[in-house]
Amino acid sequence: MANAKIPQIVGEWIHIVPRLSRTATRLSDDAAAATARGSTLGDDNSDPQANGTEIYSEPENLPTAISSIMNHAQKRSNFHPASSPPEDLYERYNDYITEVDDTPFFHLEKHDYVKQTFYSKDYNKLIDQVVSLYDSVSAGDQEKIKEDITDMAKSVFGENKSEQWRNLFSQSTIDFSNLSRPRVFIYYTTLYMRHEEDGKSEVNEQEYMVHRTEYAVLSDLIHAYANELASLDKTSVDDWLDDSTTPERESAALCFK
Repeated sequence: MANAKIPQIVGEWIHIVPRLSRTATRLSDDAAAATARGSTLGDDNSDPQANGTEIYSEPENLPTAISSIMNHAQKRSNFHPASSPPEDLYERYNDYITEVDDTPFFHLEKHDYVKQTFYSKDYNKLIDQVVSLYDSVSAGDQEKIKEDITDMAKSVFGENKSEQWRNLFSQSTIDFSNLSRPRVFIYYTTLYMRHEEDGKSEVNEQEYMVHRTEYAVLSDLIHAYANELASLDKTSVDDWLDDSTTPERESAALCFK
């Protein structure tokens, strides 16, 4: 973006409410519901007492700055996994992706997708393959992401269904494990499964399509516009995680293990 336009772009993103679509733009032919989860990589050492410009000007507060910026993008798109039913989340998902993509403090580094269909009764094989696509993070962080995806799956996978079924899963990850190179990952996965409930669940077919989107966080730009960003609602990392995560159903368990 041209330097002369940055103040205008920042001001509009902070203050002007966008016109949002109210009907779903189909992300896949059959999916009609979405489940979401927020996750983080790294330790949050932000000062919990920091407020105003301190959140955006002090390097140690960068995790809070990023979570506040992500929260603003979600508010602009009315995307709130903790309080919205899966059908509404699906309808608002394109708006959410658009708002994150339009955030002036993020720079797109990667966007691609992988699709595969296979026949297996091993549900863990599917999760392992999806997690392996996070090739930009360490093996230890991949294991954490696997746990998060498994927890997210519990919100729906325990249901008894015999018909064909698809669900959009969105994993939004803030990576502040290296504050000199913070990043945001948004990986959204369309999962297809078919199983029969006859005393035990067996997966007959699995298919996934994973869209990988990765952003570099422009820390210097955040510091430069600390005064303007101070008008955003302060959102701690924990608060962002709470709002970004679809609740699990009580006593839910993966039916394919």
